[in-house]
Amino acid sequence: MNIRIIVMALSMLLSFPIVAANVIIEPEPKSKPSKKLKVRLTAYWCGQDPDTSRFKSSTGYTLKSGRTCAVDPKIIPYGSTVVINGKEFKAIDTGTDVIRKKASHGKLPVVDLFYKTEKQAMVALDNLPMHPWVEIR
Repeated sequence: MNIRIIVMALSMLLSFPIVAANVIIEPEPKSKPSKKLKVRLTAYWCGQDPDTSRFKSSTGYTLKSGRTCAVDPKIIPYGSTVVINGKEFKAIDTGTDVIRKKASHGKLPVVDLFYKTEKQAMVALDNLPMHPWVEIR
């Protein structure tokens, strides 16, 4: 049997690099598993409460217009990247209506996108489906 095939097989089974005959075979990096969820999209904007007026999330992170969102952390963990139609949002906030799934009447998880102004939020929602399948990374 060819030694290269054996070395490659060992490298895949073991998760560390193997050196053989001046060749280093690195295992493929383990990517973070992703999952897909059907959600209800909503949006919120600066000034709706004292925290958003200061661009602060409930977790203490800075809210960024069109780049951050609120989620139920039991469904979508904080720090996850939520991909909606190819656009990425960082899950750094939450809210009682998001956790209660108010916008979906308790049926679907809610992803609440943050925008600086109400107008930006409404334009964004007009260009996105109300119940998209999103990827969670």
